[in-house]
Amino acid sequence: YLLQVETGDLGDVYKIRVSCDDVPGFEGWHLKSFHLEELQTKQEWNFGCNCWLSPNREEKELVKEFPAVNEDQKTLPVYKYVVSVYIGDHWGAETFANVSITLCGKRGDTGMRKLNTSLAKGRKFQRNKVDSFLVEAVSLSHLQKVVIGHDGEGYGAGMYLKMVTVKESEDSDKEWVFPWWNWLDTHLGFCETVCEIVTV
Repeated sequence: YLLQVETGDLGDVYKIRVSCDDVPGFEGWHLKSFHLEELQTKQEWNFGCNCWLSPNREEKELVKEFPAVNEDQKTLPVYKYVVSVYIGDHWGAETFANVSITLCGKRGDTGMRKLNTSLAKGRKFQRNKVDSFLVEAVSLSHLQKVVIGHDGEGYGAGMYLKMVTVKESEDSDKEWVFPWWNWLDTHLGFCETVCEIVTV
C-alpha cells in the first residue's frame, strides 16, 4: 500500500510504531516491511518488520516498534523491557480492570501498552502480588517516568499500586524504580485511575 501523510518536521526518524485496533473478528495482520520517504528531500527510511500483529498469535501483540535501517545512522536495539507491577496488601487492592502503561525515556516513549499476559501464574493484579510483563520497544535510553492506569471496568476496579519496576531485559542488571504507594481509584487516594510516576 502507498499512503501520503502530511506532518510537521519529524526531525531524526529513528523508529516507527505500528498498531492495530482490536475489533471483533480481527484475526491479525502480517507486516512484511515498511518504507518511508520524505517527498521534498527524497530522504528514505526502511524498516524490516516481518511479524504478525494479532490478538490470537503467540505474542498477542497489536502494537510493535521497529528501528530505522539507514546508512547514515546507527540502528537502535530493540529491548523486551520487563515491567513489574506490585499490588499492595490492602483490602480491595486487587483489580479486574484492564491495566495499561507507557514507558518514557530520553529517546521518546512506548505509547500506551496493555498489560495482557503476566509472566507470573494465576490471575493478574491480585492483592499482595507481583506481575511481570514484557513490553517490546526500540531502546528508550534512560527511563524517566511511567504513566500507568486502568479503564475502570468491572466491580471494584480500583487498585492499590505500590510501585512499578522496569528492567531492560530479563537478564539485565539495570533497573528503574517508580514508587507510588497509593490508590488508582475514583473514590480513594487522589481519586484518579491514571498516574504519572517519575523514577527515584
